[in-house]
Amino acid sequence: MAGEKRDSPRDMSFTEVSYEHEGLRFEGRISDFSVGGFYIDTINPLSVGSLITFRFNLPGGGTEVPIAGEGRVAWQRPFQGMGICFTWLSDEDRNQLIRFLSHK
Repeated sequence: MAGEKRDSPRDMSFTEVSYEHEGLRFEGRISDFSVGGFYIDTINPLSVGSLITFRFNLPGGGTEVPIAGEGRVAWQRPFQGMGICFTWLSDEDRNQLIRFLSHK
């Protein structure tokens, strides 16, 4: 978003994500992520505050073990997508993400 300040490195690569909300499973595409969360391109974003569980592989095939965790919809744009803020991520997955982002 214009004028937004970011404190952590970001990556604008694309990767597929699967996520669940209230027992329903969805597929989407991450187009922006950082150690704080990610953005899912989807024409059907969930409501702000919705909780999800998710799973995705980092772009470039650097690992076969997916990153998995929990998040909350922090904001959304109808018919465009939603920003997800991590609410839980294992230390191992967080470190994997930090290592990936530090090489960008």
